Amino acid sequence: MERSDPPSPKRQKTEEEATRYNGCPDDDFDFDSDECSDGEIELFDQELDRSGGGYEIDFKKFRYCFGWRPFHLDDVSFFSDPETNRHFIAKLVNLALDQHNKENKTSLELGKILIANFHPSCGLTFYLSFEVNDPSDGNQTKPYRAVVRYFPGDIEVVSCNPKES
Repeated sequence: MERSDPPSPKRQKTEEEATRYNGCPDDDFDFDSDECSDGEIELFDQELDRSGGGYEIDFKKFRYCFGWRPFHLDDVSFFSDPETNRHFIAKLVNLALDQHNKENKTSLELGKILIANFHPSCGLTFYLSFEVNDPSDGNQTKPYRAVVRYFPGDIEVVSCNPKES
């Protein structure tokens, strides 16, 4: 597990408020609620399967997002200036790529961040879709995905793999 400096008080406050992040209704989902049908739960499960496990969820389909949120890359509401959400996600992706490169003896480089989704867990779990440049293959661009858990002071790379076709 990678260690990082403790967050500033302002950053810690925003991290604590992350479950109220834009993108889905602010209320926590209540599985006993009469407002959500079994069909909606099934539809969300199908969307998770379609998106490969949470990487590219179409949030517009749902009244409830079951704790999942899109992470708006060009927003600054999650972090204090000068760091934007995109900078933070780039750090997470680069940590995942560093681990992937060490384990697979590759030298992939981050190309472009495509989509970031997250859900609260013990901290936040990010599902990241991005492109890499592969210098060993003529700098060809390839789609990749990573799952990274973030808790203030701790970052854990769960996986980093090519996107399955």
